[in-house]
Amino acid sequence: MLVNFTFKNFRSFRDEMTLSMEAASIQELAGSVVPAADENLLPVAVMYGANSSGKSNVLKALRAMRDVLLNSVKLNPKDKLDAEPFCLNMTSGDEPTSFEIQFTIGESKYRYGFDYNAEAILNEWLYEKRKGEREFELFLRSGDEFKISKTRFSEGIGKQDSTPANRLFVSLVAQLNGKVSQAILDWFTNMDYMSGMDGKEYVGKTLKMLMYNQEGGDEVMRLFEQTNLGFHGIEVNAKLDDKFSLDSKTIHNIFNEDGTVVEQRSFPTDKMESEGTKKLIEIAGPIFDAILNGKVLIVDELDAKLHPFLTRKIIGLFMDKEINKKSAQLIFATHDTNLLNLQYLRRDQIWFTEKDKTDSSELYSLVEFRDDAGNKVRNDRNIEKDYINGRYGAIPFMN
Repeated sequence: MLVNFTFKNFRSFRDEMTLSMEAASIQELAGSVVPAADENLLPVAVMYGANSSGKSNVLKALRAMRDVLLNSVKLNPKDKLDAEPFCLNMTSGDEPTSFEIQFTIGESKYRYGFDYNAEAILNEWLYEKRKGEREFELFLRSGDEFKISKTRFSEGIGKQDSTPANRLFVSLVAQLNGKVSQAILDWFTNMDYMSGMDGKEYVGKTLKMLMYNQEGGDEVMRLFEQTNLGFHGIEVNAKLDDKFSLDSKTIHNIFNEDGTVVEQRSFPTDKMESEGTKKLIEIAGPIFDAILNGKVLIVDELDAKLHPFLTRKIIGLFMDKEINKKSAQLIFATHDTNLLNLQYLRRDQIWFTEKDKTDSSELYSLVEFRDDAGNKVRNDRNIEKDYINGRYGAIPFMN
């Protein structure tokens, strides 16, 4: 599970910020907290903010760290790295971007990070903390200098000289069958990013689940039934591929003049169904793939085209331990203020982004927010009303 993610000098974020999935010592929805490797972790985090405030960039930072790591293996020694530093001052564009992430695998907690620019990996580090032990350094890289633990990371010994300047050491050791480093890459592979604005590229996963009766297919249909979308089944064409467009048919009841169901007919989904229904069909597969496989699912604009009740339903899937048995996590951005209710989310699950006077984004959570008098947000506040009234910032200001 993701414990926390720290990043610096990425897109609209100049200064170091941390998104934490660690549960605070608060009482609301305590049953949703997940124990993992000496940590109490949260299954959901949501971000609010004005347009262009930076909330999407928090999610893109997570994706960027994943992509740099997973794509590192494909680079030739002279290839450029994909770097996007903050560019709205005179110095940050020439400074490195920094990513650090803490996550759990079994009973161990790992802390992995790197500093880089378009030309090279400048620093890289990996630490492990096993349950009941202190944190141990597995390796530390500074430029072309390496310090590698012979006992905890022997798989890396002797491989540092084979690491190009633009290649992450973890990815190289994993390619050479390093057990720990491969587990690190596998964890990042289990992080999925999805845009809520256009889900057509994800619908193939949903329809494959249904057509081939894959794991998750029953759960997908149960979600459709529970949300009363108006259809009673889906017909899927025989040929599917990863670039599959929404080419399916939904089955609807046909009624006589007395309102009695006399037959069922199928209609093209694209023509018959609303945009919201089509979106739920598109994203249902990735949602249950994440839940059934314990993934971290990152969604930008989750609420786009969806009724607030449907968004709330999706959050509830991740918050319910009886459904989310493998401790999947959902991290998303939204403008849906209906979710700002402590019946659905805890104060430590609600995050805000806002730009300062230099157009640099800031990230902060509701649980750490203090008013002008230094007071915390109480759990009896009307969070939605306070947010709309500007109490917590992170809202647009109109001239």
